[in-house]
Amino acid sequence: RFSISVALAIGLLASAVPVSFAQSVTAPLRVGAVFPEYSGRTVTDRPFSLRGSSTDKPMVLVFSFSRTAGKDARLWNEHLAKDFPTTISAYGVIQLESAPKIFRRLAISGIKSSMPVSVQDRTIVLYRDQQLWKQRLAVKDEGRAYVVVLDRSGIIRWMNSGAFSEVTYGRLKSALPALQQPRP
Repeated sequence: RFSISVALAIGLLASAVPVSFAQSVTAPLRVGAVFPEYSGRTVTDRPFSLRGSSTDKPMVLVFSFSRTAGKDARLWNEHLAKDFPTTISAYGVIQLESAPKIFRRLAISGIKSSMPVSVQDRTIVLYRDQQLWKQRLAVKDEGRAYVVVLDRSGIIRWMNSGAFSEVTYGRLKSALPALQQPRP
């Protein structure tokens, strides 16, 4: 009798609870679209939030979904830090939802110790919505980083889903000066 009641309750709950936001189908982000609201915490455990449609400088978000992608993301971020140290805001976004909870603290400790202090507050860690972000970024290969460039209004102006290369970085580098101009 108890097992029937439990099975009935689970069945009722499953039919009454809507599909979670992260599991719903989401169209991939596109150049020209407004970037969605976004929040997380840095590896130094400071809150980060991208809400609204205005920032003081163009922003580059470099998403990674695996350790291999983290190496690719590091190349993007190192080049951006060297070439645009004060004129853009560049952030690494590490998705750790799939990492077992028991190992997350250890993973963050390792990530934090492997990066310069100057980058730690510009590295955001997410423990939720991994599938949602994979859909938004149209992730086909978790072994590479996904780059999104926002103008000062929060509009996506450039995206890349390929591995870092000097040629691709050159394209990004040539697109950034136009985004750095003051708003009229």
